[in-house]
Amino acid sequence: MKLNAAVATWSAAALILTGGSFGVISASERHIAEQRAANDGLAAQLAADTLLLRSRGSLLAELNRLRANQGRQAGRDSTPVVARFIRDAATTAQREHTTIASIAVASGSGLPQGRGAALASNALSVTVEGHYAAVLAVIRALSALPVPAQIDVVSMVRSTRPGTATVSAVLHAALEPVGSLTPADVRDRS
Repeated sequence: MKLNAAVATWSAAALILTGGSFGVISASERHIAEQRAANDGLAAQLAADTLLLRSRGSLLAELNRLRANQGRQAGRDSTPVVARFIRDAATTAQREHTTIASIAVASGSGLPQGRGAALASNALSVTVEGHYAAVLAVIRALSALPVPAQIDVVSMVRSTRPGTATVSAVLHAALEPVGSLTPADVRDRS
């Protein structure tokens, strides 16, 4: 009987040791899998950061080019830019069967915050009148003209005149200087 008790004790100890080993091994494998997933995430982030660092040089070069261009544009006469915008805006309004009721230099108080001095000198207040859908088409088209412009709707009011329903939209157009426009560029294109 002593032999059976000893065998049972040793068998129980072996089972406990084997079961404990499996428990420790499975917990370790789970920890290793979690660590591997974390390492894969870090490797992906490192690869993305490496690509970003590689492109940093070209981005800095582009930023410097844009700053130099902005400096050159600041002293340039804005008359051809404004004239080309007005000509293209009139063509767009005519094509959409709307009317440009007024164009004026925008007041300094209505300028969007954070815009440079070059844009402040090329800011216009434009009033467009016509059917609602046509006025919206003009607003969309003014943003896509050859002279880049940031178009903001200041107000839109329904006309009180009897007859067909029309709207009057007051727009703020911040014109961005482009390349080297001359007065000839404005006159030549009709």
